[in-house]
Parts: sequence; C-alpha cells; structure tokens
Amino acid sequence: MMTFYNVGHSNELEIIGYYPQTQRTKRLGYHVDDYNSERNVTPDLFPEFAPNYGLDLNPKSIATDVIDRGTLEFGIVISENLRKILHDYNLPPHKFYPIDVYNSNRNYYWFHYISNFRSFFDVKNSEVEIFDIFKQEIVDVVRFNSFEELNDFNRQLILQVGKTMRYRLIKLRPSFPKYDLFEIKGAQHFTVISDRLKNELERQSITGLEYMKYNMIEITPL
Repeated sequence: MMTFYNVGHSNELEIIGYYPQTQRTKRLGYHVDDYNSERNVTPDLFPEFAPNYGLDLNPKSIATDVIDRGTLEFGIVISENLRKILHDYNLPPHKFYPIDVYNSNRNYYWFHYISNFRSFFDVKNSEVEIFDIFKQEIVDVVRFNSFEELNDFNRQLILQVGKTMRYRLIKLRPSFPKYDLFEIKGAQHFTVISDRLKNELERQSITGLEYMKYNMIEITPL
C-alpha cells in the first residue's frame, strides 16, 4: 500500500533565509516575449525549444535544494543533487530544463512533469467536499460522472462567495502507474510524493521542502 505526502516549497525563514527567496532575473537576455521564454511553455506539453529562464537569488537567501520558482506557473526549481535522486524513482513524463540562478554557485533545473492525472483518476468513485470558508464547515459532499462535470461545477462554484471545494476521497484506477511523484488536479491542484521518495529526500537532507501526510488517496486493487 502506497502512502502519499503533499509536498511544497518551504517559506520558513530558518530554512530559506529570506522571503521572497528569489525573483525573475532583471538581467538582459530573459525577455518574456522571446520565443523561448517560460511564457511559451504550457503545463501539459513539452516545448520544442530549450526554455531560457533566470532567477536572482536574494543575497540574504539560502540556496536550498528546492527554491522559489519566481514567475514559473508550474513545475519545481530543483538542484543538481535533487535531480540525481529523482532519476532513480518512478516519475511521470518529465523534462529537466537547466536555468540560470544568479548569486548562487549551484546548478538548478526547472523540473517540468506531466502526470496526466485524468487517465488514472477514478472520478465516479471519488468524493468532493464543498466547504464554506466563512462558517468553517463542510456544507455538502458530491460525486461526479466525469472530469469535465467536476471542472464545470468548480467554475460555477467560484461565483459563490466563500465557497470552495476540496477532495474528500481520491480513488485511483488499477492502471495507476505507481508514480512516486504526480500532480492532483480537478477540485484541487497540488503535487504529492510517495513515502519512499519522501524518506529518501529526508535521508539525504534535501532542503527547501515541506511535507504533509495526505490520507485521501486510495488505489483500487486489480
């Protein structure tokens, strides 16, 4: 049985040194309108070019293994050391784009992964909670017949002030590739990792990450 953890970038000052840890570089050669800028990379498609992206690490910041990704809208900015670790784990289709991080002597990569969550998400047997932010209570639990129906409901819910949705139960089909890292999409959007990957990251003292156990995922057996 696989156990998963919600994983994200740490903003603890004792870990990262300064907030914000980075910003998109102001140096010449990284214009957002260039054909190879990060703006022309989409979440679910690998580009046919090598993205040109740079970050300025704040002089007061600590160069952690995972750093603030600046203006990147998806993926993770990781160190060479973390890239080597990930190489030994079961990942969805992915690319590591070398990027420039100024004020640091470490090599960093933009880690772009495409999980195709819909392909192994058993939406019909999963459950979504509707949460009232003001009352701080769950007001409904719903199921959907398709991923499209879930997304349509989410778009309509945005118009209701104070209402949000989150997963109560995520069922994965037997076809789930047993990824050690993948994205959750739909009612929420975040990345989870397996317990075996988390244990290795902790064993190797990888810095810049925070973990929270996520018990809402179940894999349907064959």
